[in-house]
Amino acid sequence: AQIVLSGDPNTVYVDNVYFYRTGAPTEPPVAAPEPTVPEADVISMFSNAYTDVLVDTWSSPFDNADVEDVVIDGSDMKLYTNLVFSIAEATTAPIDATAMTDFHMDIWTADPTALPAVFRIKLVDFGPDGAFGGGDDSESELVFDAASTPPLVTGNWVSFDLPLADFTGLVERAHIAQIVLSGDPNTVYVDNVYFYR
Repeated sequence: AQIVLSGDPNTVYVDNVYFYRTGAPTEPPVAAPEPTVPEADVISMFSNAYTDVLVDTWSSPFDNADVEDVVIDGSDMKLYTNLVFSIAEATTAPIDATAMTDFHMDIWTADPTALPAVFRIKLVDFGPDGAFGGGDDSESELVFDAASTPPLVTGNWVSFDLPLADFTGLVERAHIAQIVLSGDPNTVYVDNVYFYR
């Protein structure tokens, strides 16, 4: 309601009087929401809340992304930069998610997310032979944007709780070996990656 100026200069020119804020945060100020699903109903790939299964790599030599492990607000997370597409692989021990109903992932980005920006999550099952190729692989991808459910947003955690039934092209769920992330946000923090029922 008031701004008071005082002092010895009795003649003063004043211009550009305004309030402002520094740039928006470039990393999450807090950790992702803590998972609440009981561990007995979870197959966790990456989360401090659970015991994780073996994941061979969070960025395969065949993808176009950089990944590093970071700790923010006491929570371990993956930081993807230069993300065009990333391939996390569990090829040594593919995941049997046949008893699971949903897939969960938390992401945070400071990048613009207004339309037409999109973020894609693809699950890949290697089929009964448990190996890439061989004619029995299946995959399915879901696409998210500022108008989807949940919406893609900037500067806030987005929690994806995705029914596996929505991955309609995923013929099998007994040998899930890859998760492919792609889209327009090129810097993305990822946490709490798990299947659950």
